[in-house]
Amino acid sequence: MTAATRNIDAVLLAAGLSRRMGDENKLLLPFGGEPLVRHTATMLMNAGFRQVVVVTGHDAREVEAALDGLDLSVSFNPHFASGQMSSVVHGLHALKEREVPAKGVMIALADMPYLQTSDYCDLSRMFFSSGADFIIVPEYLDQRGNPVILPQSQIAAATSGGLNTGCRKLIGNHPERVRAVAVNNSAFVRDIDTAADYGRALKSAFPTAPCCG
Repeated sequence: MTAATRNIDAVLLAAGLSRRMGDENKLLLPFGGEPLVRHTATMLMNAGFRQVVVVTGHDAREVEAALDGLDLSVSFNPHFASGQMSSVVHGLHALKEREVPAKGVMIALADMPYLQTSDYCDLSRMFFSSGADFIIVPEYLDQRGNPVILPQSQIAAATSGGLNTGCRKLIGNHPERVRAVAVNNSAFVRDIDTAADYGRALKSAFPTAPCCG
């Protein structure tokens, strides 16, 4: 846990239809001895965010069962089929209100298993190093990636649907609000969409990183 992550909430998107994987839901496939969604959620949780909300949709019961026992909140988005932004908005609304609002909210994707706990911590530190007032987007070799971090000043716009957090639209429509930060890890731009992606991921070994200091 770091001082940075203690002041950030996190929303993990796990509601997608997984169309490119065929008949299987990629988030329920085994990865490192556990469902992919549980692996990703654990990496995120170990960073020590104030709270973590997982947004479910497709195969909601199965995804929630895969997360059983983890110290996080799960919230079902009934409009998940309308697209990722509906799950972002739902997740932001599902965060528990606190007397002191978080400085920012990280929007993470459940199909990015290459990211380790230390990566989430590093991006959080970059958020605060940039003044905690910009939307932070990781950039690896000129390729924009995920997760992104929204500052508190942009949460209202995001929850009202006035801010699309998809990297291309976000940066194209609101360049003055965005700070792209260079990262040296391709994990920020690698996800699992297809059976071929999943096969490559299984060939990689991922140590369970301890919470960063």
